[in-house]
Amino acid sequence: MQPPDIRGLNHMRLPNVNQIGILVPNIPEAVASYTKLLNIGHWYRSNTVKHEAIYRDKPISIELDIVVAFQGAVEIVLIQVNHESECVYSEMLRKSGGGIHHLGFTVSGYDKKLDQMKRKGIEVLQSGVITTKGSAITRYAYLDTIKQCGIISELIVTTLKGLRMPHGKLIMEIACITGDVERVKV
Repeated sequence: MQPPDIRGLNHMRLPNVNQIGILVPNIPEAVASYTKLLNIGHWYRSNTVKHEAIYRDKPISIELDIVVAFQGAVEIVLIQVNHESECVYSEMLRKSGGGIHHLGFTVSGYDKKLDQMKRKGIEVLQSGVITTKGSAITRYAYLDTIKQCGIISELIVTTLKGLRMPHGKLIMEIACITGDVERVKV
């Protein structure tokens, strides 16, 4: 086995991993399983009203069911794809039917960090903007760091009324009030 090529990662200084993205074929079944496995009590579903995405430089139509929970400071994201279009999740779904897809990093200076990664030769696989019912806006970019790290990396920033929002249980409870998310019954 060849060691990873980390030359392009010098001086990237990403924050701590705060998200693990997992592709699942069935959200209700996955929520039940991960609730037992990880002893998670509260899951939240994104009330997405608009999802604009670009996959390998081409606009795509994408429909996802996304639920999140927290294990300490780490956000566990379960993603179910509800369409047949080619996207960042397609290859993994074809090969294995799902599993751990990416590690996410909530960043400040999103545009600057994304430009920095591109200058280092890290390809953007898919990027997009998700708007939820209560007007929260999440910008994301999936980066091809498989050669360097063995997994896709995701840069994430969420704002509400122009203010950067952290990801956490308290914010999810507030988002239940604003309509951005709803609690998932387990």
